[in-house]
Amino acid sequence: MNFLDELTADQRDLLVSLPYRVGLYVSESDKTGGDESEEREMNALESIITGYAREVFGSETVQYVISETVRRKNEWDKWSLHLEGISADCHKAIDILSEHVDPKEVSSFKAHLVEIGESVALAFREYGKNTPFLDKIKMYFYYAKSKKNALKVKQKPKTWDQFLNISLDERKALCNVAHALGTSYI
Repeated sequence: MNFLDELTADQRDLLVSLPYRVGLYVSESDKTGGDESEEREMNALESIITGYAREVFGSETVQYVISETVRRKNEWDKWSLHLEGISADCHKAIDILSEHVDPKEVSSFKAHLVEIGESVALAFREYGKNTPFLDKIKMYFYYAKSKKNALKVKQKPKTWDQFLNISLDERKALCNVAHALGTSYI
């Protein structure tokens, strides 16, 4: 028996839908790239979730939750209908987890959700040679700020090329998710 069996149906639904919904939320935050972008990001999302479900050396909590996310793949279309409440749902999920598992497991769940969102964002590079000049300038300022923040918390900053793989809209979505989870995204 795992902790999911102790939850109400609504609590369980919230937790197991969140890995998919976070990835989709980040993907849908940026409309550039068209169908090609959407297809790559959806393939990436499915691969990431499936891979985490098979992960043996990670968090037991994450493995239980994401295994059920994969098992309930037939519900993914239904889960994609209500992304506007993702921030509130992240808050609720952390409250639920905090009551049932230790803080280390909660922290791991948060990190995996942010990682899922970032991996989806990285699946398609929206910025390239045709990016408008003003957008490039905005990206440079965001990059400088991100690099400074990474150094402040003793993390290795992303390279310029890595940074360009995530659009401003995806970056904002990732920051929103991280903030709702009570963590940060650099």
